[in-house]
Order: sequence, then structure tokens, then C-alpha cells
Amino acid sequence: MVESRKPLLQAAKRNIFNIAKWIIGLLYLLLGAPGSKSKIIAFVFHEVTDTPRAHARLTSTYSSNRNFLKQVALLSANFDFINPLGNPQWVEKTGCIITFDDGYKGALEAAKTLQALGIASIHLVNLETIYGQVNSSALLHFLSIKSAKETIWSDSKPSVMKELIPKLSKTELKELVEFSGPYMNPVELEELNSLNHVALGDHFLNHWYANSLTKSEIIANLSRNAQNFREGHKMKPYFAAPHGQLDIERTELISNQGYEVIFSGSSWLKLGNTTIVPRIDMNNSIRSKASLFGAIAILIIRSKRKPKN
Repeated sequence: MVESRKPLLQAAKRNIFNIAKWIIGLLYLLLGAPGSKSKIIAFVFHEVTDTPRAHARLTSTYSSNRNFLKQVALLSANFDFINPLGNPQWVEKTGCIITFDDGYKGALEAAKTLQALGIASIHLVNLETIYGQVNSSALLHFLSIKSAKETIWSDSKPSVMKELIPKLSKTELKELVEFSGPYMNPVELEELNSLNHVALGDHFLNHWYANSLTKSEIIANLSRNAQNFREGHKMKPYFAAPHGQLDIERTELISNQGYEVIFSGSSWLKLGNTTIVPRIDMNNSIRSKASLFGAIAILIIRSKRKPKN
């Protein structure tokens, strides 16, 4: 499959942003990194591998194995790691928490590495993908590259996926499998959950764009509500919005389903019994203390903005 020029342009834009992030981080450190130690800082990894497939590579949602170890060392040198297991007040602590999204196979090996270091992690997975169904966002990304069009992530919803899947040929389905993932299977997810420094969390049944879902679709796609997946009851009441986007109305809806922590947006908020925690994306662009603290500075600046309704 030939990749269009648009991903190359997006990569160039990311490189410019990463240089700016490094400069911001350097200045932020010179100022003493104000605010970086006053609350919980959450970091999100996706795939950890030296051979990312196209979806993770083109969306810059992976860390190489070597860089992952470097990133963990950077976090260890600058923060205390928070363990959400056995401490119901963990979200009120100051320090950092490591999370993983989507259920990539590389996240299992990364969790084993963290386990050996005594570091806890929360893994927010899409159970439909774990059981072999297509990742909805990867499908949109795959088709946009084939058509040389921009990916419209907000189209990641059940009705669109139901319409698109039957139109794929057998060859395209095979290409899509090689384009996305690889994701854990149920046996590997069980192995992940057996680690005593791991907590499972909810990322919807599939990688839906939350703000495009109706209220009934949101309720139906919360993994802890799912009747067809035995893993649902093993999940902690933690939810992460795919693509990081979740408006106030939908945040309240999920909060009312008993979720204690929602990873979303760019502001630390309290909504009833639910704590909203933003996250910093950890990928190969973060390779130094300056780039790490640049990402933290940008998040803190964004958190000062008023949340959108």
C-alpha cells in the first residue's frame, strides 16, 4: 500500500512541534519547573516496540524498547511513582502514574519490565479489539491513506464502522490487520492482569470517538457494563477517552456509571466522586529531560484554559 504525502507533511509538523517542546522544556526547567510537583502527572504509552506497524508509526504513538527504558529512567529520576493498587486515595497523591492505551502486545512486555522495577501501570483496553475485531480508528486511518484523504477521527463510531467493514475486500482486510496492532489476545490479557503491579481499565469496547456517540451508545460500550466479555468485571473503575476527547456532558454520564477516575482532556477536575486527570503522550519524541518537561509545561499551560462544554 502506497502511503500518501500527507503523512510526511504531518511528520514534518510534528518535528517542528517537538523542537518547540524541547525549547519550552529547557526554559521551564530554568524557571524551576513550577507546578510540576503539585499534583499527579499521568503519562500514557501505546505501543512499545522496535518494529511498529504503520498505524502506530504514522500516528507517532509508539516508543522503541530502548527509548521506553530511557523514558522510565527519566520519570524515575524526577518523580515518585504512584501505585493505584491497594491505595484508594492514589489519585490525590503527587507524583506520576504510568498508563497504557489500546492493548498492544508491546504493552504486555513493557508491563513485565515495569513489574521487575516495582512500578505499577494502568492498562486501558478495547475488549472488542482484544477479541479480534477491527480497531475502529485504525480502520479510518487505513482507508484515509488508501484514498489520500485526511483522517476524520470523529467518524470513529459504530454506525460508520458497520457501513465500512462490509465494503472491504479480503485483501484489504488482510492489509488492515498488518497495518494496525498487533494487539493482545484474551490469553495475553489474562497474563497481563495476573501481574501484581497492573490494573485494567476501560477504553470503550472499541476505539470510539466519545463525543460522536449518543448517550445510549456510550452506556452500551462501557466495558464494565458489557455482558459478553468476562474481563469487564475485572476492570477497575478507571476510564480513558480514546483520542483524549470527552465533553462535560459525556464526562458526567460516565461518572454517573461509577467511574472514579477519568483520563481525559487537559485539566485536573473534580466531578462529584470522579477525578478527571489529563495525560501526557509518551512517544519517541520524548528523549530527554527537556522534552519531558516541555510536554509537562504545555499541559500545565493548557490546563489554565476553561474547559469546553
